[in-house]
Amino acid sequence: KTNININKSLKNNFEKSILYENDNFLVIDKWSGIATQGGSNIIISIDKIIKSISPHYNLVHRLDKETSGLMIIAKNLKYTKFFGQLFKSQKIKKTYLALCDGKPKIKESYLDLVINSDKDRIIKTKTFYKVLSYNQKTALIKFEPKTGKKHQLRIVAKNLGCPIVGDLKYNLNENKKKENLKLNAFKLQFDIGEDEFNIQSGLPKDFTDYLSLKNIKFNSKII
Repeated sequence: KTNININKSLKNNFEKSILYENDNFLVIDKWSGIATQGGSNIIISIDKIIKSISPHYNLVHRLDKETSGLMIIAKNLKYTKFFGQLFKSQKIKKTYLALCDGKPKIKESYLDLVINSDKDRIIKTKTFYKVLSYNQKTALIKFEPKTGKKHQLRIVAKNLGCPIVGDLKYNLNENKKKENLKLNAFKLQFDIGEDEFNIQSGLPKDFTDYLSLKNIKFNSKII
């Protein structure tokens, strides 16, 4: 299973996406369109790439294939467990940015939402959101999920009446089908001992282009 052939350009993409690295973990800025993990019809994934670098590397959380942004990869078992514990105890603050069609009625709030999962389980989710700016019927929204469930933010945005631009599953706006999903895992904040980590994504070009198109002001310092 460790003999996975990952072509050079994919390895280069991965290496270029590394924003931070030490002996125990690294943080990448995942590009849109690559799956986090394998599954049916998925040949290439971040998991396959990291396993081709070292069998000791492990994913500690996931992003949807279409979502871009920050992902932590542990380099050993100790840190795999450590990050697992941090996520479980909600000691990692995750901030996402999304461009949405329309805007919520309330500018900022906590939303408790019950989601039915694929396996018909009922899942409680908790999300803080805040509209950062709004122009040309498009809102730039900051989301801080307190739980980490599949498609959580995409479902929350739809429930707020402002689905994410380019969301083929939850946004019924036909004009936006050609757009990449405008959802970015923008910031991660956590502590390891005395060290404070505050890592920020570089927004992908399609995201910044859309901000320009809609003339939406964005100041990363106020996130």
